[in-house]
Amino acid sequence: MPQPQPTGEDRFVQSTFELAAWAQRNTRTLILGVAALVIVGFSVKYYLDYKHSIEETASSELRAIRFETASVDPSAAVDRLRAFIVRYEGSSYAREGRVLLAYSLLNSNRASEAIQPAQQAITDLDDDIISLRGAFLLAAAHEEVGDTAAAISVYQDIGNAVELRIEKSRALQSAARLLAASGNHLGAAELYEELAEYTPEEAPARGFFIMRAAEMRAQNLVTSRAPVGDPEGS
Repeated sequence: MPQPQPTGEDRFVQSTFELAAWAQRNTRTLILGVAALVIVGFSVKYYLDYKHSIEETASSELRAIRFETASVDPSAAVDRLRAFIVRYEGSSYAREGRVLLAYSLLNSNRASEAIQPAQQAITDLDDDIISLRGAFLLAAAHEEVGDTAAAISVYQDIGNAVELRIEKSRALQSAARLLAASGNHLGAAELYEELAEYTPEEAPARGFFIMRAAEMRAQNLVTSRAPVGDPEGS
C-alpha cells in the first residue's frame, strides 16, 4: 500500500523541528554568530560616525583657513594648510586644501612649490570643479617658473576636457597666448579658430577670435618667409 505524501504543512512542521534540533545542538555557534554580527554592526556605525565627525571638523577648519588666506597675507596660511592636509589626508577636503595651498604659494611668489599640491588635487578634469581649479593653478605655476611648454600642455588639457564654455575659452585663450609668445603662430591660429568655431555667432568674442586667428596666420607667413638670421622679416 503506497505511503501518503506529506503535505506542505507537514513539511513546514518537519523543517521547524529540524531547525530547532540543530539550534539546540549548536547553541554556542549561534551565540557567537549573533555576537559577531553585533560587533560588526557596531564597528560599521562607529566608523561611519567617526568619518562624519572628521569631515565636519575638516570642513570647519578649512573655512577658517580660507578666511585667513583671503583677509591676511596668504603666506601666513601655508604652514597651516600643510598641517591640515597631513591631518585630514583621505577626507573629501584634503584635495580642496591642496588647491588652497597651491593658490597661497602662488600668491606668495613660491610658484615652484605650488606645482606639487596643484598636481595632487587633479583627478577628473571632465567632471570635478576641484580638479579644474587645481589644473588652472598648475598651468599658472608652470607659466610663472618659465616652463611654457608644460603650461601650454595643461591649458590644452583643460580646453579639451571641460564642457563649460567660459572655462574652455579661458584655457584655450591662455594656450594660444603662450603659443604666440613662443613663436608658434600657426598653433595659436588653430586654437583661435577652434575658439571661434564653438563661440555663438552673435557673441562679440567670435569676431575677436577670427581676427586673432587671421593675425597669427599672417605672422606665421611673415616668419616662414623671413631670411635665416632675420626672424622678424626685416
